Amino acid sequence: MGGVVESAEHEERFVLTRAQVTRFFAAIGMRATLETYDRGRPIAYTRTTYFDTDDSLYLQSCSGPVARRLRLREYAMAASLEDAPILSSLACLELKQNAGTARSKVRLQATPTLLRQLIDSRGQPDPEFESLEPLSALATLVQQLAIPTMAPRLTTWYRRAAMTAESGRLRITLDERLTFCRPQCVGVVGAEVAPSPADIIAPGPARVLEIKHWGERPLWLDWALDGLEPAPDFSKFRIGMAAMTRKLQPAARPYGGVPAGADDGVGEPDTNTAIDVATYFAPAPGTA
Repeated sequence: MGGVVESAEHEERFVLTRAQVTRFFAAIGMRATLETYDRGRPIAYTRTTYFDTDDSLYLQSCSGPVARRLRLREYAMAASLEDAPILSSLACLELKQNAGTARSKVRLQATPTLLRQLIDSRGQPDPEFESLEPLSALATLVQQLAIPTMAPRLTTWYRRAAMTAESGRLRITLDERLTFCRPQCVGVVGAEVAPSPADIIAPGPARVLEIKHWGERPLWLDWALDGLEPAPDFSKFRIGMAAMTRKLQPAARPYGGVPAGADDGVGEPDTNTAIDVATYFAPAPGTA
């Protein structure tokens, strides 16, 4: 598990209020293009399940020079906020590594069904896995799955808006209404998926902005980010595992110390209750 992350890709995170998000998107104007994966279901959701060992191998790495996460990412789409999200036919199993703002990923992309077989097999050989590419990624991830006591520990839910710019060298994502849940089973393609109230552990920050870029940030982005405070220590995995440890402590506080449901400084409550699943995500960036 040693080594140094070597990557030209950089990632920065910001935990923002509604007003800050509004100002940021006004500042970037039309420079970034909103990604839409399914025109019939334009509302996009991400469900991420994190794995770890009984002795918290990955969680402990968050305090070291290279933070590592092993995670399964599933994607769901909905036609509107009133419709239940439908699980897509694509999922990713990945090992993510961060050293400061530099990051790298080892990723396998496949159907949820095939990735569930890989996870359940704990990396044991199976002819069906031969279709997974690249083989170097398969070998790395199989090695991680084979570690004793490796198991799913936490699932996160959020609505994600993603934008690209600079010919794909820049990616901007806004995750809204982050929610921490008990670990979920890999879903079935086409099934309705949403966090059940019984599975929800705690709410996280209402808005998390992530900037991923290759090479230097463009000047227009520097201007848009002026005055926003980066959150270099922010980790969905780490604060989610802390929420799990607190075992449903009633006064859960999101990252940054703003209590759930508190006013975020724009004159109306920053509603963060995780129970209202049906209207949980905003239809456009920053309007939650």
